[in-house]
Amino acid sequence: MGYPPIRPETREVNAAAEQPHSSPTPPWPPGAQEGRDSTVHDHRRVPWPAPAGRRGGPLTEEPTYMKLDLRRKSLPLALVTLSLGLALASARPVFPLPTYAARTGLDCRSCHFDPNGGGPRNGLGYIYEKQRHDLTPDPDPRWAELPATNKIGDALFVGTNTRMIYLGMGRWSDVQVSSFFTMQGALDVVLQPHANLAIVMVRDFGEFSGDVTRDLYGLLQDGGGRYYVKAGRIRGVFGLRQDDHTAGTRAGFLNAVAGGTGGFLPYDPRAVASGLEAGVTQGGLAFSASLTNGSSAFANKAQTAGAKLMGSVPFGRLGVSFYDDYETSSRRRSTRWSGFGLARVPGAPDLTVQGEVGFGTDDLANGTKRNLLATYFQTDYRINRGVTVRARYDFSDVFRSTPGNASERFGADVEFTLVPFLDLRLGYREIVPETSGNEHQLLGMVHLYY
Repeated sequence: MGYPPIRPETREVNAAAEQPHSSPTPPWPPGAQEGRDSTVHDHRRVPWPAPAGRRGGPLTEEPTYMKLDLRRKSLPLALVTLSLGLALASARPVFPLPTYAARTGLDCRSCHFDPNGGGPRNGLGYIYEKQRHDLTPDPDPRWAELPATNKIGDALFVGTNTRMIYLGMGRWSDVQVSSFFTMQGALDVVLQPHANLAIVMVRDFGEFSGDVTRDLYGLLQDGGGRYYVKAGRIRGVFGLRQDDHTAGTRAGFLNAVAGGTGGFLPYDPRAVASGLEAGVTQGGLAFSASLTNGSSAFANKAQTAGAKLMGSVPFGRLGVSFYDDYETSSRRRSTRWSGFGLARVPGAPDLTVQGEVGFGTDDLANGTKRNLLATYFQTDYRINRGVTVRARYDFSDVFRSTPGNASERFGADVEFTLVPFLDLRLGYREIVPETSGNEHQLLGMVHLYY
């Protein structure tokens, strides 16, 4: 879930997203196959005003402290290694939003037009949401009469993702931020004249982003979905896409100020850039690669590259990804690597786990190099069709050789899906910077989607 940083900085918005994979033939509900062989997703970043007294740390002058021992920097690696090992040792083959992918065993393009997941939903994606995040019919007879498609006419798909957030932040005795804001107001439109071609546009009407076009591209693919090419304004393929842009491996959960904590990625993970992307899926392997400007047109030569390889293993899915951006105008270079995995636990099909660890280096072109490390681990348990609980851990260190740049985040959420196309999420975050006081956050989110 997104929340505003406390400086004029940008943060990403929620959006269901993932990476491409192959999976066993799913039990398609009636009408779900239509529009399956193409896909898109969506993240957002918006500027925020800065309350006084904040500099990449908590808001309070006399905050509570939970000291971050630097020896705990090995904890993220241990957690991810252990969790992925357990997932692979005890899960069935899996892979839409990582949680949904793990729960259903479907790949991302099963429900989205974008082969990397997220954004406009196709026929099956609509049915999955209509049935309250499930492939089986909703037992509540009130929802059985809902329209069975998000398609208008023969070729037009429409959808939306609207998220309104409440954030309370500060000390228990001194709440310094308490505000509602509209994080996202996306309108998705897909024109699919035939199964081999889709033209995708995502328009965002967020409160702080203004009226902007996000994704805008053409998707060409073979009839079986084994090969695809995208051209236009696209997102890179790096990392495990997820619905939390503030993850330790994404935009970061602290203010991404120079030399501060947070912001593992050298770019806004919701941003798009003009370029090309191509991918292939064969058997249990899926590979995708992208080449983009990395920034606005003509600012630099088109040398921003990304690649991702995802594979099925006997009990789940694992992946690795790579990103490299060389700015020809400044001669700065940013390189990132990551490994990730997700799975559901056998005997407990509603219990899922996911995690990612990322490493990186920034060459600042002045003789200085900065090494980074970030990770997250999340587990979700769906109590029933209407209630899901989750726990999450994030870690980020954006300058490993210099003390004071590491931070952790501990979080817990409960999500209610009482009616189709509406989620209500309530959560708590405890952010623990290495050298500053703790930051407490209470979050609420109303998510409307179609």
